[in-house]
Amino acid sequence: MIFLRIISSSEEKIEHIAHLLLQEKLVIDINIKRHVDRVTLVNNQLCFTRVYLLTAKTKGLLFGAIDQLLKEKYSDNMPEVYSLPIVHMDWEQAQQLSEVVKPV
Repeated sequence: MIFLRIISSSEEKIEHIAHLLLQEKLVIDINIKRHVDRVTLVNNQLCFTRVYLLTAKTKGLLFGAIDQLLKEKYSDNMPEVYSLPIVHMDWEQAQQLSEVVKPV
């Protein structure tokens, strides 16, 4: 199991991705954090950029399919995509994820 993270400067794109991933049964559920400040250092000054963060739980083996789907849909402006492993998860929740998300 993985915790998927997708970041974009477009709220509309994040919402479209959420719909797409749920519709294709590639994730079990989604959280969207709006108005996240990304901070970088530019010319020794803090630079704040507004981004939108989508997080979701899914099967690790589906990461490649999700990445490929996003590349097909957003080849001109690909969102940032990465995952974190879920080391521990309630057994019943893990079972539900396995039942809801499509087979690999």
